[in-house]
Amino acid sequence: MFESITIPRKINEEKLKEVFPFSFSGLNIHDIKKARERISLFGLYQKECFKKGFDVREIIRNSSDIIDELMTILWNSFIGENSPHLALIAVGGYGRREQFLRSDIDLLILCNEDQIDAESKGRIESFVSFLWDLRLDIGSSVRTIKETVVASRNDITIRSNLLETHFIAGSAEVYDDLKKSVDTDGFWDNEKFFLAKYDEQNERYHSFRDTIFSLEPDIKNNPGGLRDLQVMQWLSLKILKAKETDTLFSVGLLSKSEYDEYLACQRFLFDVRYAVHCNSNSNILRLDFQKTVSSMLGYGEEGNTPVEAMMRDLYRTFHRVKELNHIVLQLIQLQTHGYVGKDYSEPVFINRDFVQRGHYIDVLDPELFKSDPTKIMDLFVTIATRPNIEKIHVNCLRALREGRRELKEPLITIPECRYRLKTILSMTDSAYKILNLMHETRVLSSYMPQWARIEGLAQFDRFHLFSVDEHSIRVIKNVNELSHSKLPEYQLFRSVYKRINDHELLITAALLHDIAKGRGGSHAAKGAKEAEQFCRLHDFSEYQTQMVRWLVESHLQLNTTATRRDITDIEVIKNFCYFVKDEEHLNQLYCLTVADISATNENVWNSWKDNIFRQLYQSVRFALSQESSDIAASIKTKALEKQKTVMSLLQDDCNKADLLRYIRQLPIEYFMHYQPEDISWHLRNILRYNSENKPLLLFSQNPNIGTELFVYSYSNSAMLFGNIAKTMASKQLNVVSAQVFLTNNMHVLYTFMFQNKQGMPIDTERLNGLRKTILGRIDEKSNEFILPKEKTERKIFDVPTRIVYLDSETDKQTKLEISTLDRNGLLARIALTLARLGYQISAARITTTGERADDYFAITDINGLPLSLSQKNELSLELKAALDII
Repeated sequence: MFESITIPRKINEEKLKEVFPFSFSGLNIHDIKKARERISLFGLYQKECFKKGFDVREIIRNSSDIIDELMTILWNSFIGENSPHLALIAVGGYGRREQFLRSDIDLLILCNEDQIDAESKGRIESFVSFLWDLRLDIGSSVRTIKETVVASRNDITIRSNLLETHFIAGSAEVYDDLKKSVDTDGFWDNEKFFLAKYDEQNERYHSFRDTIFSLEPDIKNNPGGLRDLQVMQWLSLKILKAKETDTLFSVGLLSKSEYDEYLACQRFLFDVRYAVHCNSNSNILRLDFQKTVSSMLGYGEEGNTPVEAMMRDLYRTFHRVKELNHIVLQLIQLQTHGYVGKDYSEPVFINRDFVQRGHYIDVLDPELFKSDPTKIMDLFVTIATRPNIEKIHVNCLRALREGRRELKEPLITIPECRYRLKTILSMTDSAYKILNLMHETRVLSSYMPQWARIEGLAQFDRFHLFSVDEHSIRVIKNVNELSHSKLPEYQLFRSVYKRINDHELLITAALLHDIAKGRGGSHAAKGAKEAEQFCRLHDFSEYQTQMVRWLVESHLQLNTTATRRDITDIEVIKNFCYFVKDEEHLNQLYCLTVADISATNENVWNSWKDNIFRQLYQSVRFALSQESSDIAASIKTKALEKQKTVMSLLQDDCNKADLLRYIRQLPIEYFMHYQPEDISWHLRNILRYNSENKPLLLFSQNPNIGTELFVYSYSNSAMLFGNIAKTMASKQLNVVSAQVFLTNNMHVLYTFMFQNKQGMPIDTERLNGLRKTILGRIDEKSNEFILPKEKTERKIFDVPTRIVYLDSETDKQTKLEISTLDRNGLLARIALTLARLGYQISAARITTTGERADDYFAITDINGLPLSLSQKNELSLELKAALDII
């Protein structure tokens, strides 16, 4: 028996049509203004029905009936009895009598003659035009019966829609003729129709990244959404010739319990979709109104807890619908073909428990998992040992669902199950495939309560696309896939992965890295304790246990250091060396971090991010490889090697004495940050530049990343950085990274990496205009600026401004991190505030994660000294005041 998932919303048990009726009776088609007002009132009425607590199934059926009444009135007014060869037919959701609040009114105007006469065409045009004049959302088709049949042959969607229709007005005989013609047309035989719907569903799944766990799910089209329920119904109607009064239970596709589960899922999704339509024209449950929807559905209003509860229930419902859908599709294929899958294969008996049927695994005993829970884990170990098994057979899936639901205790409490999971983790090439299957069948949640806590746990940001559990599975997927990726931005990952000694530890850490999310406090620290207990329980060695614990506890540190610290600072490199201790820890952490970041969404990892991670990784690895314990000396040695390479590259272009003199002015950190080719490009242009009044500006384009601006100036005015950032903001350009270097003779070098609003390099044609604008504003003294007006989105997340000072007493500069809500002009506002107080920026690192900005700065006062305590307090107040007014 399944555990019921119900909406907390209180249901009004009264009869909707009796206690709260609506009618279009008496509608005057000659007064379009009043007719529109009636339509608007109907929309408000539909919302009010939901607010009054009526069952959504009753509301959408009632709405369908009311629209029938409206369409009949209009049909009779414009067409009436003058065209006995025409019929008005409802199709789509309206045809099923499931007319949701924001759904289109899908109409088919049908003629049973060979062609529609001119007089009838005129009446039809007037009828349809009036519907548009009323501002109704309609989807209309005008066809003869023959044209309809031909159209249904060319489009599986049309054929599917014709399975669920109802007659509205006109000639009922025409409607009957259509049904006979469609039913007797042999173009879509059962096999062809099944394969078309199967492929269509797979394409839809792929468009949603093959997961039910999107943070902004489409209630209708998401895997496990309402469309999956409709596919089951269409297949039943077409292939099994089910009648309108038949159910999936009565035609033998679902058991009584499964059909009750089907209806419960349908009720749940109906409620959620209706609540979404009360807030949006689409079917997507967007982040900006998830709190409103959860409140409307009765989950509560305080904090994020109601949304978390709603999303968990929604994901569980999606999962159940998807499983029921797979059951029905396989059963229909069994009834029509005698086997499941594309081709028939003789069964292969693996052992006394399991048999392979094509690419599917099946059980020999339907009671297997209920009688012996360890066989659940045996199932997945068996799949792992047979690479050509891809899916679970319907008989096995049903047995697994029942066995999982009757478990008395988590599988992790059974020693034999722990041994089998350890075996799966050690099979690193197939670990993702098996763990993903365990996740999709909810066996991972049945295995350990810790996973059940993060199953369907929403992440309230614009950075993650998936729930915590789905994200974790995708990290494991990345560990496997990125090690074979041919993309240049994963070249270092491939190389580092090969140097790792024990890949099982990386897989285990990937599985557990977010295991403690949603509990408050540091999920990394709490997760480390969980990871240690997990490893000890599964008989990992002490070294392995401590490695996994460290990886889980440290999985954010490489990203934090690379993106929110000055990685040209020798002290930063030195501290990170002490943190990782040896190359194996560094390699494991690097691969876990890259796989983790790449699993958040498809756009976050790029060549620019690869470059800064590569820079940190290589600096730390180089320092760790040196026999000398003096890490700073080792890094300086590497910088000197780069200097020699630069001298070699420029020997034919520059005077050697001039080149040496200038190279000696550059700080070690500059050589750490740039590659010899970049340094050569900079120096070649600097040595040719002879203007002290205006800075040198160099642009370079980085495909799919952004545009880089290199600035060299004789003046290190505190306003210079701020004015450049202000110009970028006024042009609606997003600065994603900024680096500052001061030469020994107090000249300044800046690097800005920036993007257009689409996250791409700006058009090359715009660079000359941008150069002129920057040079024209470079000497401005004002801290004020006006940003161009742009469409503002509703504020979804609350990211309070937080300022943390990171420097120690021995630092020669003040280091601070500013965390706040990202928005246009943020960097400029910060930079101009620093300039107004007379503080010089010596390093900057700009990081945006979803809606949150974490910007790092290293600064000094006007005398080149770190800030005093009173100066820090003043700066904090000024920054918060400046950021609060944005």
